[in-house]
Amino acid sequence: MQPPAQQPIGFWTVRAGEAIRARTRGALLEVGVSQPEWWLLHQLSLRPDGIDRAETIEKIGHNDTPDAIVDAIDSAVAQGWVREVGSTLVCTESGLEQFERAFQVQRDLQAERMQGISDADFATTIQVLQRTIDNVGGAAWHW
Repeated sequence: MQPPAQQPIGFWTVRAGEAIRARTRGALLEVGVSQPEWWLLHQLSLRPDGIDRAETIEKIGHNDTPDAIVDAIDSAVAQGWVREVGSTLVCTESGLEQFERAFQVQRDLQAERMQGISDADFATTIQVLQRTIDNVGGAAWHW
C-alpha cells in the first residue's frame, strides 16, 4: 500500500462513511431505532418544547434525504414516540425512553470509533475534511 500522504482522501472518506453508517445503523436497529429516527429523537432531546416539522426536515434532511426524515417522523408518530401538535413535533415519554436507549448506543459507538485516536487527532481530522470540502468548492454543515 502507498504511504498515507500519497493515498486518495476521497477513497478513504467514502470507505469510512460506509463503515460508520453500516455499524451505526446495525447497532441502532438492535434497540429498534433507525438512524433517521435517531436524528429526529436527538433533535427533540435538544428542544423539549418541540420543533417545527418543516424546520426539522430542512435541518436534518441533508444527513440522508428529506424523504427519509419524513418517513422517520411518520414512523415515530405511529410508534407513539412523537406527537404532532399542528406543525410542532413533541417527544413523548415513550420517545424519551427510546432516545435514552439509542443515546447509550451512540455513546458506546463513539467510544468504539475513538479507540486509539486522541481527541486532538480526531479534531484535526474533522478540520482537514472541512478544509478539503472548502478547497474543492463544496459546502457542508453539521448541527
